[in-house]
Amino acid sequence: MATFVVLAKWTEKSFAAMQDVAKVSEEFKQTVKDMGAEIKAWYMLMGQYDEICILEAPNPETIAKIVITLSAKYGGKTETLQAFSEAEAMKIFT
Repeated sequence: MATFVVLAKWTEKSFAAMQDVAKVSEEFKQTVKDMGAEIKAWYMLMGQYDEICILEAPNPETIAKIVITLSAKYGGKTETLQAFSEAEAMKIFT
């Protein structure tokens, strides 16, 4: 499984969806699981981005589908990065 970091900025649509934040959170988690990925961590942020979600997925296409699906439903503008562990990075450099 590959690791991906999704940084998000909330929009008006995001805030409207947060009226029942517990329900949205569960729907978000279920969508990610149903699409074959796993949430490793999630944090609300202060600063340039409003949240960060660290996901594991089999490939970038899975993450793209997740981001498109959730952005369409809940709003939000995202930036997605693939992350490499120290061990993975060492293999790349050698």
